[in-house]
Amino acid sequence: MSSEAISPIDGRYRPEAEPLSRYFSEEAFTAERLRVELAYLRLLVRLGVAPRARVPKVSADFKEIRRIEEKTGHDVKAIELHLRDVLGRSRASVLAPYAHLGLTSEDTNSTAFAIALQRAKQNVLVPSYARLAVMLSELASKESDTQMSARTHGRPAVPTTFGKEMAVFAVRVAERTARLDGLIPMAKFSGAVGTYASFGLLRKADWPKVLAEFLEGLGVEPAAYSTQVAPGERLSDILHTVANLNQLMASLSRDLWMYQTLGFVHFLRPGKVSSSTMPQKVNPVDLENAEGQADVSNSLLVMEAYRLQQTRMQRDLSDSVVRRMVGQGLAHSLVACSRLISSLKSMKVDRRAMLDDLRAHPEVLAEREQILMRLAGDPRGYEKVKSSVEHGRFKPRKTPDPYLGRSAELARAAPRVVAEILRRSSD
Repeated sequence: MSSEAISPIDGRYRPEAEPLSRYFSEEAFTAERLRVELAYLRLLVRLGVAPRARVPKVSADFKEIRRIEEKTGHDVKAIELHLRDVLGRSRASVLAPYAHLGLTSEDTNSTAFAIALQRAKQNVLVPSYARLAVMLSELASKESDTQMSARTHGRPAVPTTFGKEMAVFAVRVAERTARLDGLIPMAKFSGAVGTYASFGLLRKADWPKVLAEFLEGLGVEPAAYSTQVAPGERLSDILHTVANLNQLMASLSRDLWMYQTLGFVHFLRPGKVSSSTMPQKVNPVDLENAEGQADVSNSLLVMEAYRLQQTRMQRDLSDSVVRRMVGQGLAHSLVACSRLISSLKSMKVDRRAMLDDLRAHPEVLAEREQILMRLAGDPRGYEKVKSSVEHGRFKPRKTPDPYLGRSAELARAAPRVVAEILRRSSD
């Protein structure tokens, strides 16, 4: 953890955000762009455009590329010149003139970014959100019979179970995670303004088909129609889906926070300090951190989701700085997920407190009472029950039915439902 970093993602929260650095750091992006250039060079060799020679393995010398960029003022050109220099000093020197041939910078950039985003989704984001969904489903099943009073508008409403309420979040997180898993990033590989004109000079071929297959082989979806930049709608869909997950995590954080104010749950922090002056305090700090991280993530991702759909005419560079911030937006979401998982691990459910609170509010059975009265033929059942509640005379009839409906059943089914949703996304 660096104490000199300006962004807390690269400072205070670096350990939790670290898994994304291998995809979105400047060095990682540079290395990915070089890999795209090498893959394209191998394609030119296979097509007979470039001389038949073995494309060597080339690792990105980040310091050297930065030195070249400082001189040229262009990051992709610096990668190209570095590659040409390495090739020129290798046994494959005959390939040096073919590096980056026919490409525009955004062919390399959009492809490298799409690959990085896809791998980050598969290897980091989707597994993290899926873990949260599974944990919630297991909590739901465990607390399937834990009775509590549901609150609407902050007021006691009707009976429910804590498990059922957690099951709702589990299924919603799983559904959004599955959607995120199924969204494949899109890239363009079609020349300066998407006309394929430069490739037509290399040889006669069905270049849209050839290059589409090239991108598919790299694991991303090709954009058949583009300007100099790839259409932003797919990226927008991905970022909006992560924003949906952030909203769910923030909402869950707030609900659990309110449950702890009611004494229904407790977040244990043995040996840790919650207040510098009040020794008795045990604050839900990870929960509050998760909420804040999700909010910060969305402030970035929502702006990026809209902004990256726009460009002036065929190209301007304002989107570049915005795209470079996508990794930070995703990192805040990852930290939010990590802190929520930590909170769930430390959470103790006070079943007695929930039941005592439910019993302290017999009015939560008013709905059941008015329905039974109307079923018995009393058209003013609702009005009579409302009056008795307002005058403090309401006493619900005793029945073996706790008026929980399918709450317990829904909660017990949550692990199976979540597993099915996540499995469908990976099939």
